[in-house]
Amino acid sequence: MSEPMTAIPGGFFVQLMPLLADRTVMVIVSKLDDQHLTISVVPKRMKDSENEALTAPLCCTGTPEELDRDLPTHLRDFVAGHVALSNNLAQIQREREEVEKLAREELKKKHKSAGNGGPKIKTPEAEPRGQEKAAPQPAMMSLFDSPVAAEAQSGEQSNSQDAERTNSRSTGGEQ
Repeated sequence: MSEPMTAIPGGFFVQLMPLLADRTVMVIVSKLDDQHLTISVVPKRMKDSENEALTAPLCCTGTPEELDRDLPTHLRDFVAGHVALSNNLAQIQREREEVEKLAREELKKKHKSAGNGGPKIKTPEAEPRGQEKAAPQPAMMSLFDSPVAAEAQSGEQSNSQDAERTNSRSTGGEQ
């Protein structure tokens, strides 16, 4: 005699229900060999702009007995991860849109107050040319110079410049 079939709590279709709330899924069952089946649950893309991660399929291969026993658990975990990812992406999208909206409003306020004689954005003023000082030119190092030779050359240049200034002062600027 055969035993009456009882519904497995949390079976295949019960586990699919949360995923089916937001999208369509395709279920593909194929026979791998005489003893094994492969089941693929493929969520369908709802919008072209939708994240690819939301359409990643779940594929399970096993004997019919293994699939009957283990597929609901795998499917529950898959759907829970999928729903969590979808919620996270939606939350991130909402937050990004709020930040963009606030930034646009703030920019409008700045433009509005500047246009009505309010505070204007100041640009840095350039110094008058008469006050500019010539910066001393650093000594140029050759690719083949050592740092010690470059310091010595720099020291020689500054010593020769000091000597020229001293000479011009003592001779009254005439040569």
